[in-house]
Amino acid sequence: HLAGRWSRRPGEKFEVGRARMLRDGDGVTLVATGGIVGEAMAAARILQERGISCRVLSMHTVKPVDEEALIRAAEETEGIVTLEEHMVEAGLGGAVAETLMEAGAYPGFFLRFGLRSTFSSITGSQSYLRGVYGLDAESVATAVLRRLNSLRRLTSLRTQATA
Repeated sequence: HLAGRWSRRPGEKFEVGRARMLRDGDGVTLVATGGIVGEAMAAARILQERGISCRVLSMHTVKPVDEEALIRAAEETEGIVTLEEHMVEAGLGGAVAETLMEAGAYPGFFLRFGLRSTFSSITGSQSYLRGVYGLDAESVATAVLRRLNSLRRLTSLRTQATA
């Protein structure tokens, strides 16, 4: 079970409204909640193998959300990605987006992973369903790489145009 390893550290005190930084990095921030945190950690490992340093935040409370951690992530990394086993509407992704926009902290890119305006109509193991809905580590890493490459290409084109 991927989430179990990351659920508790010896001597750790949980604070309502404070994210847990499970991994630090300056490339992309992955923000996850609940059992899918393990997939975020696995995606971070895949991205690290491809040269992308990831920060992983476990946001164990969505309300209140850790505004400081999210604003720092928007300022210090190239993009923010949320991952949840929930519909993206009115969930973690929405809370992160609202927090950042209201604070005027605009990440280079923003992606939300979760169910899109639907409930699952199929059955299977959690791992199987994550794969079907693109919530597995490989799908997340692939989408992040695609978005990051697009962002970097666009930045390069803008730099060339102003030179």
